[in-house]
Amino acid sequence: MERAAQRLTQSIGYSGAGTVEYLFNAKTGKFYFLELNPRLQVEHPVTEGITGINVPATQLQVAMGIPLTNIPDVQRFYNRDPEKPVAKIDFMTEDYRKINNHVIAARITAENPDDGFKPTSGKIERINFKSTPKVWGYFSVGANGGIHEFADSQFGHLFASGATREEARKHLILALKELDVKGDIRTAITYLGELLQTDAFIENTIDTSWLDGLIAKKQVKAKSNPQEVVLASAAARAWNQVKDNMESAVSSLAKGQTGLSDINSVNHFPLEITFDGSKYSFMVERKSMDTLSLALNGDIIDVRIREQPDGSLLMKYGGNTHVVNALEEPLGLRLTLDGQTIIVPTVFDPSELRSDITGKIVRFLQSEGEEVQKGEPYVEVEAMKMIMSFPAQETGVVHHQMSPGSVISAGDLLATLDLKDPSKVKKITPFQGSLDTIQTTASEETPYETLSAALDGYSTEQTDRVVAQMITGAKSAEAVLEDISKLLAQYLAVESKFAGVMNKDDVILSLAKSAGPENLQSVVNTVIAYRALSSRNKIISALLRAVNTVRNSFDDPALPSDLSENLKGISKLPGKEYGQVALEAGDTVSQWSLGSFKERLDQLRSQILDSKDLLKLSKSPNLSGGVDLLGQLFSDPDAEVRKKALQVYALRVYRPYRLLNGEIEVDDQSSGGLVAGFKFKYASTPDAITPTREAFIQVVPKTGDLEKVIESMELPFEKSTVNNPDSEPLNSVHICVSDAESISDAELPALTEKIEDMLKTRAEYFESKGIRNFVFMFNQAPGQPRYLNLGYCEAFKEDPLRRDMRPSIPHILELNRMEQNFDLERLTTPNPNTQIYLGQEKKKDLKPGQRARPTPQTLFVRSMTHNEVERALLSSKILPTSSSRIFVHVLPYWEESQQDIIRKFKDLRDKLVSKYSDRLLRLRIDEFEIKVMQSESDGTLSPLRLTASSLGGSLFDVKVFEEEISPINGVPNKFCLVYPSTDGPLCVIEPYGSSDKIQMKRANVRRIGTTYAYDFLALFEMGLLDRWEKHLDGDSSKIPESVFSASELIMDPKTLEIKEGFQVTGSNNVGMVGWKCTMKTPEYPEGREIVLIANDITFQSGSFGVMEDEFFYKASEFARKQGLPRVFISANSGARIGLYEELKPKFKAAWNNPEEPDKGFEYLYLTEEDYKALPVGAVVANEIEVNGEKRYSLDAIVGDDKVHGIGVENLRGSGMIAGETSRAYDEVFTLSYITGRSVGIGAYLNRLGQRTIQMQNGPMILTGYSALNKLLGREVYTSQDQLGGPQVMFPNGVSHEIVTNDKQGVESILDWLSYVPKTANDIVPHVASKDPVSRPVEFKPSKTPYDPRHMLAGQNTEKGWVSGFFDKDTFKETLGGWGKSVVVGRGKLGGVPVGCIAVETRLVDRRIPADPANPESRETLEPQAGQVWFPDSAYKTAQAIEDFNRGENLPLIIFANWRGFSGGTRDMYGEILKFGAKIVDSLRNYKQPVFIYIPPGGELRGGAWVVVDPTINPTYMEMYADKESRGGILEPPGICEVKYREGDQVKTMRRLDPELRSLCDQLEADPDNVELTAQIRNREEKLKPIYLNIAHEFADLHDRAGRMKAKGVIRDALSWESSREYFHWRIRRRLEELKWAKEFQLANPKLSVEDAIKKVQDVASAGGAAIDDDKAMFHALEAHKGELINAKDILRKESIKSQIELLQSQLPELQEAQEATTA
Repeated sequence: MERAAQRLTQSIGYSGAGTVEYLFNAKTGKFYFLELNPRLQVEHPVTEGITGINVPATQLQVAMGIPLTNIPDVQRFYNRDPEKPVAKIDFMTEDYRKINNHVIAARITAENPDDGFKPTSGKIERINFKSTPKVWGYFSVGANGGIHEFADSQFGHLFASGATREEARKHLILALKELDVKGDIRTAITYLGELLQTDAFIENTIDTSWLDGLIAKKQVKAKSNPQEVVLASAAARAWNQVKDNMESAVSSLAKGQTGLSDINSVNHFPLEITFDGSKYSFMVERKSMDTLSLALNGDIIDVRIREQPDGSLLMKYGGNTHVVNALEEPLGLRLTLDGQTIIVPTVFDPSELRSDITGKIVRFLQSEGEEVQKGEPYVEVEAMKMIMSFPAQETGVVHHQMSPGSVISAGDLLATLDLKDPSKVKKITPFQGSLDTIQTTASEETPYETLSAALDGYSTEQTDRVVAQMITGAKSAEAVLEDISKLLAQYLAVESKFAGVMNKDDVILSLAKSAGPENLQSVVNTVIAYRALSSRNKIISALLRAVNTVRNSFDDPALPSDLSENLKGISKLPGKEYGQVALEAGDTVSQWSLGSFKERLDQLRSQILDSKDLLKLSKSPNLSGGVDLLGQLFSDPDAEVRKKALQVYALRVYRPYRLLNGEIEVDDQSSGGLVAGFKFKYASTPDAITPTREAFIQVVPKTGDLEKVIESMELPFEKSTVNNPDSEPLNSVHICVSDAESISDAELPALTEKIEDMLKTRAEYFESKGIRNFVFMFNQAPGQPRYLNLGYCEAFKEDPLRRDMRPSIPHILELNRMEQNFDLERLTTPNPNTQIYLGQEKKKDLKPGQRARPTPQTLFVRSMTHNEVERALLSSKILPTSSSRIFVHVLPYWEESQQDIIRKFKDLRDKLVSKYSDRLLRLRIDEFEIKVMQSESDGTLSPLRLTASSLGGSLFDVKVFEEEISPINGVPNKFCLVYPSTDGPLCVIEPYGSSDKIQMKRANVRRIGTTYAYDFLALFEMGLLDRWEKHLDGDSSKIPESVFSASELIMDPKTLEIKEGFQVTGSNNVGMVGWKCTMKTPEYPEGREIVLIANDITFQSGSFGVMEDEFFYKASEFARKQGLPRVFISANSGARIGLYEELKPKFKAAWNNPEEPDKGFEYLYLTEEDYKALPVGAVVANEIEVNGEKRYSLDAIVGDDKVHGIGVENLRGSGMIAGETSRAYDEVFTLSYITGRSVGIGAYLNRLGQRTIQMQNGPMILTGYSALNKLLGREVYTSQDQLGGPQVMFPNGVSHEIVTNDKQGVESILDWLSYVPKTANDIVPHVASKDPVSRPVEFKPSKTPYDPRHMLAGQNTEKGWVSGFFDKDTFKETLGGWGKSVVVGRGKLGGVPVGCIAVETRLVDRRIPADPANPESRETLEPQAGQVWFPDSAYKTAQAIEDFNRGENLPLIIFANWRGFSGGTRDMYGEILKFGAKIVDSLRNYKQPVFIYIPPGGELRGGAWVVVDPTINPTYMEMYADKESRGGILEPPGICEVKYREGDQVKTMRRLDPELRSLCDQLEADPDNVELTAQIRNREEKLKPIYLNIAHEFADLHDRAGRMKAKGVIRDALSWESSREYFHWRIRRRLEELKWAKEFQLANPKLSVEDAIKKVQDVASAGGAAIDDDKAMFHALEAHKGELINAKDILRKESIKSQIELLQSQLPELQEAQEATTA
C-alpha cells in the first residue's frame, strides 16, 4: 500500500504532505483506494510516533527547498547517519528501518454516546490531563473555555505508544481514565475506554462495520454498579442540597434575616433518586460536617465526603473511595463516578397537570373528556386578584380532578391527561430491595467525636451506647471525665447564649454582628445546634448519668474543677427546655459533694457506735442522708454495728407509729443474719380502740437465699382479733438482702414476679399469721437500696406506685387518696422522703353525642418536705396545662391549741402568698395541704388537715379539718370542717376530686400561655400584698385588712345595662367579664377604685361577638362616667365568625348535571318543607318551580335570634368598641395588658387605648401566621411572634413595656397605677418619700455623651450609689424599644409622680428588621446622633406627652437638650415635620404643669426650642435653664461662620494684640514695606486658633442662662445640685393652685384659668406667704383650706346672682316676643 501511495502521488505530480486512504480486506489481503487528502491529518502524531519524523517541520523544510534526502529525521528513519556526507535516498526502492513501537490515537469529542453521538455544546470549566512519556495529548480548548454550536465537536487528541500494540492500548486506557473534562458538554471518554477493552479490538479483528454494529446494538457502555450509581447520586444531591441551604442561610443572615428556614431540615431530610425505572426513597441524616448517613429500606450506609478544590467530591463508602462529579441538568443529574458518566433522570409525568401557585380555580377551558393541545391553556386561576391561565404540557384528553371555585395550593393536581402519545409516560416503581452490593463499614469516629458532632446538632443514634463505649474504652477516670467536661462545655457554649433570652432573633443578630461577614457560617452552625436542643439534651442526660457511672467504675475519683463548673453552669440554665438536664446536673453536683460511698458509710458507722440514745439518733436530721445506708451495715463484721444499725433503721422508718415498749429486739443469728421483732400501733387513733400490730425483720445475705428463707420462715406471732372485729391482717414482714447485686429497672419485673410466686406458695400460712404487707429491701452498694412493697389487699402482688419506698412512706403520704380518680405515674426524685406523681384523670364514660374533653393533669407532691415542686414541673412529661397540689405530712407533734395552729397557718398562707407569689404561679400550685398531729396537754393526739386551695376560685382559701382515722388501716374515714365555722357539723368523705369546670378552664388558658380571667383578681391581690411588703420594708403586720376586693359587673341580657353584683366564678355566658375593684395601695391606703375588663378566652376562644361588644362598651362607659382608670386584660381571637349551623343539613345544590357533579352547580336551595320550618326572616329566598318541585333558591342567609353574632354584626360591634376605647383614652386613664394572644379588633383596642403592657407570650396580630403562609404559598413565618410579638411591638412603639409572665404583668399595672390619680378629675397622689427631697443631685450631666437614665434614676458605681434626679428606685422607663434618641418614663420627686422626657446624648441605632416574606430584604441599621430629634423619637415625644396628659394628670418635666431636628432627605421623607409639629399640638393641650429644663451641659437650639417654648401654653408651661446650660439659634461655631467670620476675627486680633497693633501702626506709616506685611501675616496666622476660640467664647456668652433670664425666655436659672428640691416644691405648689383654680372655675365658669389662679394666690398669700416662695405658698394653700372654701362659695354665689340678673334682664324681651307671636 505504501508503494501504491507513492506511485499514485508521483503519477499525478503531487508534491507535498498528503494522506492516501485505502480500504483493506483482511481475508483476501487486497486493498482498495478510497481518497487522497492533500494535507496533514489530525492523526499525523501517529506517523511521527512510529517514524520519529516531525511531519510539520519536515513540511516546512521541503517548502524551503530542502530535499527530503537532506533532512536529518528522514535520514535517520532510512538508517543514514546525518553526520556523514549525504547519499541520495531512493524512496521507491529503499526500505526504512524496522518499526519498533506502536501508536494508537483517540479523538476527544463533545459528543453524547448515550444519544447516538449527538454533538453537544457549552462551557468547559476544566480539562485535567498531564502528558507522560507514553501518552501525549493536546486540546484546543482551555479552562473556562467552551464549545459553541457551530464548532467541530473534536477538541482534543490523545496518542498512546508502546513497544507492542497491546502496551499502547493499555497506556491509552489508563490515560482516558485519568482524563477529566468538567463542564456543560458530554464526551465519549468513558465510551472510548470501554471500546478499547472489547475482545474485537484486543484481538484486532475489527472491520468497517464493527463500530456501527456496536453502536446499533448498544453493546458497549460504561460498566457501573447501579446501586453505586444510586448511592453516589443520592450522596451528591444530598451534599449539594446541604451546601445550597447553608449558603442560603449565610446569605439570609448577612441580610439580617433570622428565620433561617433553610436550615430547618439541613440535618434530616428525605431524598428520592430515580434510576433504571426504580424510585429509591432515602432518608438522609448528617452525622458530622463531612459524613452523611443514607437510610433505605432498613439499610444504613455512611458516606464520608470531602469537596475538592475543583468542585469534585471525594466519597468514601463501603470501604472504597470514589471520585464523583455531579451536575444538575434539565433532564436530570449528570453523574461522573470514577470517570464514568451516567445520567440520573428527573422524573416527569406529562399526564399530570399541577398548579405552581396558591389561588382559586375560576373555570376549566375544556369540558370533561375534551382534547387539549400541547401549549393550549386548560384552566383559569385567580391568585392575588389576577386571572392567569395554565397551559397543558402535552396533547391529550383532559380529566378534571378539582371543581371550579376550589382553593388550590402549589403542587395540587388540577387535572390529568390521557396522552395522545402514551409512550411519553414511563412508569416508575418504588425500589423494595436492599443495597446488598455495597458493604457497610464501622464508623471511623471515636465515641467522643460522635458525641461532639451530635452536640453540634448532627444526628446520632443510640446515645447511651456511644456514651457507654466512651467509658469502657477510657484508660482512666481522669481521661473520660475530661472528655465529658469538654462535651458539657461545648453544650454550654451554645446554650448560654440563648438561655433565658426572650427574643432569640436578637441573639442571632448579636452573634452575627460579633462574628462579622466572614464568619457567619459559624453563627449558622450555632443556630443549627440550638435548634437541635431536644436531642442534645438527651446526650447531656446520658453524659450526666455517665459521670456517676465513672465514679462507681473507677473507685471514687475526684471531681475535676472544670467539670464541676460546667455541671453548675448547666444546673443554672433557666427555662423548662433545660429543666431535666438542669436538675440532673444539680443532682450530680450534690451527690459528689456528699463524699464517697466509703466515707459516708464510715461516718454512719461511727455515729452508730458513738450513740448512747438510738431513739434520739433515729430522729436526728443528720441521719437523713444515711437512712438508706443503714442497710449496708446489716452485715457489718462488727456485731454491735449490725445490731444497732437494724435498730436505728426500724426506729427511723416507723417514726409515724407508736412503738410499744419503746425498743427493738434483735437476734443476731450467726448462721443466717439478723432477726428483729417489735410491736406498734397507729399514733393518730385512740389507744383504746387501736389494735396492736407486730413487725418481723429478717436480714438475708444474698438474693439467691430468698426462696429458702421464705420457704422456711416461721413467724413469732399470730393474727390478732383484739380491736379488730373483722380479723383484718395487721402485721408486717421485712426481708432485707444485705448484699444484692445491682438490680436495673429492666431486671426488676422478673425478680418481682419470682418473689410473688414464692409468697403465693405460702399464702395460707401468711394469712394465718395476719400478714398485711411484705417489704423487701435490696442493698446494692454503692447505689441506693431498692424496695418492693407487696400488700395483702393486692393478693401480695407488687404495687409499682409504692416501689422503692421505705416501709412507712406509702401510709404517711396517703397514696390511696389519689388512686380513686387518677391514673398515676410516679416521677423520679432524689429525695426518698418526697414522692411526686403525675395524675391523669381517669376517663369517664361519655354519653351519646358527648365530645371527649382533654384529659387534665394534676401534679401531686407528697412530702415530708416542701421544696420539690419546682423540680417536678421541669419534667418533660408535665404539660403546661397541669395544676399542682402539695401535701406535706409534718411528723413532729404540735403542742399548741387548735386556735393557735389555725392562726399560724393563716399567717403562713399570707406570707407564702406575699413572699412566694411568683413561684406559686410559676409552679401552678392550686392547693397545698399540711397534715399535723396536735398534741393536747393530756397527751391526746388529734390529726388536723390544714388546706389552702384555689380550686374553688378564691385565692388559697383556708380551711381546717379534723380527721377521723380508721384504726385498722390508718386511712382517714372523714374530714370534719373546724374552720371556717359552720352552723352545724360539716364532714366529708372524699378522695382527691377530678377537675371541675374552673379547673378545666384554667387548663385551657394555660395551654395558650395565659391566666384564667377570674384568676387575675388573685394576681392583683398578690401584687398589692407584695407592694405593701416593700413599702413597709417587710413589716407585714401593718398591711391593711382586705387590701383588695371586687364586685363583678353583670350585664342584664334584656336591657343590656351594667350593674354591680355577684355570680359564681365561671358561670358567665358572655366571653367578656369585668369588675369594679377596690384596692388599698400605699398611695391610697383608704382605697381607690378601678374598672377591670377582661376577655374570657375559655368562652368561644375569647372572640368578640355582639354580646361581648355590648359588655365591653357598657363597662368602659361605666368607667368613663365615673372617671375611673380602665384596665383591659386582652386575651382574645378577634371578631367571632360563624355560620347558620341549623341550615347545614338542610340546604341542597342545583347541579348543572346531576350525573356529573364535577361540572358545578347553579344555586343552593331549600325544599318547601325545610323553608317553612325555619323562623321567618332566617333566609332571603326566591320561590321557583323546577320539574314540579317547589324550591326556594337562597339569596342570603340571615339566621335566627339564636345565631345573632356570626358575621357583619360583630364587625359593627367592633367599630362601636373601637370608638368607645378612643373616647376612653381622651377622658380617663386606659391601660391594656396583652397576654396569650390578641387578634384583630383585640389588637386595635390595645392600640386605641394607647398604653400597653405586653407579655412575652402575647402576640398582637391582625392575621395568623399560618394564614399568611397560605397566602404567600410557602412557609415564611414560623410563629405569631414574628408578626406581633414583643420583638415587633416593642421596637415600633405599640408596646410600652414587656413582661415575662402574668404575675409580672399585674405588678406592672399596679406600678403604673401608682403614678395615676384616683379619678380623671384628681391630681396625682403624694406619698412621703424615703429619699429626702432636700438631698443634692449627685449625678451631674456633662457635655460628653452619657446615659440619661443615670441622670434621672441614679447609678451604681464602684464607689457606691450616685443619686439621680428622682427618688431612688422610682423612675420607670416606658417605650424603651422605640425612638431611642429620647427617653420617656415616670418617676417620683419627693413622692410626687412626675412624667419625664429626657434626651439621649449618645449615638444609637434604629433597627429595621428584614422581612421574612421577602428573601431579598435586608436588615437596616440607621445610626441616630444624640441630642437630635428623628421622626420616631419626635413621635415618641408627642405620644408620651399625650399619655401623661390624658387620665394620668402628671406634671411633666422635659430635660431639654436638643440641638434640633434631623433634616436629611430620609427623615424629611419620614415625616419629621409632621411629628415635630405634633409635639406642639400635644403641649398646647396639656392641662397640668409643664417644666422645660435645660440641664447642665445641655443646649436647646433652633427648631428644638420652638416646639417646647412655654408661649405654646403659657398657663401651664414654664422654662428653666441650668446655670451651665446653653440656648440659642445656632451653636457658637455656626454663629461665627455667619456673624463673626475670619475678617472680624482679624479685626479683633489687631485691636487686642499689642504686637500686631504695633506692626499695623508701622505699616500705616510705611504702606509699601513688604517685610512688615509678611510679619503681620505670620502673626495673624499664629493667632488664628486662639482668636477662633475667642470668637466662639464671645458667641457662647450670648447663649448663657443669664441672657435667657434677662430676655424673659426662662423663668429662672437653676443650680443642678438643688434642682430636685426646687422642682418638688414648685410642682406641689402648682398642682395645689391648679386644683383650687379648677374648683373656683366650677363655682364660676366665667373665670379663666389665669384669673382663678390669681384669686387662689390672693387667698393663700393673705397670711403673709411670699408669692415667689413655692414652699411657703404650698403650705399656705394647705393651711388656708377654710378660706379657700369660703372664697369658692362666694364665687359660686356671685355666679348664681349674675345668672339670675341675666335672666331677669332678658324677661321683657321674652314678653315682647311672646306678645308679637300672639298678635
